[in-house]
Amino acid sequence: MLTLSTSLPQTRVAAFWRACQEEGRLARTLDDVFATPFEYRPVRVQTVNLQHVHQIVTSDVAVEAALRADLITADGWPLAVLAGQIGEHCERVTGRQVVDALLRDRAQDGRRVALLGSRPEVAANFGRMLARNGVTLAYGRHGDARTWDVAEIAAEINRQDCDVVLIALGAPKGEVLGNVLAGQLTRGLIVGVGGAVEMATDDMPAAPEWVGKTGLEWAYRLLHEPRRLGRRYLVESPLALLALVLVLTRVWR
Repeated sequence: MLTLSTSLPQTRVAAFWRACQEEGRLARTLDDVFATPFEYRPVRVQTVNLQHVHQIVTSDVAVEAALRADLITADGWPLAVLAGQIGEHCERVTGRQVVDALLRDRAQDGRRVALLGSRPEVAANFGRMLARNGVTLAYGRHGDARTWDVAEIAAEINRQDCDVVLIALGAPKGEVLGNVLAGQLTRGLIVGVGGAVEMATDDMPAAPEWVGKTGLEWAYRLLHEPRRLGRRYLVESPLALLALVLVLTRVWR
């Protein structure tokens, strides 16, 4: 597994991009994600957006978690578009799409889900919504993640025979936790979904579908949560995009 010893932004992003390509870890569609053999072994999926690129540049913990993911998806139009420019054509695949598949795709009937994070009342509502599609919320853990016993959580997820583990924590906490769980679970699809469960249950503002298709979901979220998301979208994301463009420009040449 590739590790990074340098803090140079372009070097880190380039190493991460090479790892995705050379190790065949780029999942191009949502179907690719669900087609993995997670019924028989743990498969950790990391959806990568510009916030994750920023963290890859600035955080040793975040970059190690990203490099250890089994699958990487483009969560965000900039990454999907830039990947297409160098022949790595892929769709945008987000944590919200994974959640929506569990809620609506009849092919998920019979799945057992674990939810780590979110508030108990949100989880209860989410469980009722899953049940309408024949999916069972088999296990949930809530509260302060810093107090969690990860080994205990992994043992319970194994005991409940969960097919999918949704980690509803912010980055990079969710990715770091997922990385640890991947080494302790016997099987299952492990996905960091951030606030996707809250959006699906209308506990958090979610952009309308047409806004997402225009690539302006970030603007919608910024408008609704300017204090929390201002720095992310107006400072960190543009710098991350610049680092990514500089790396891929070298690939294009």
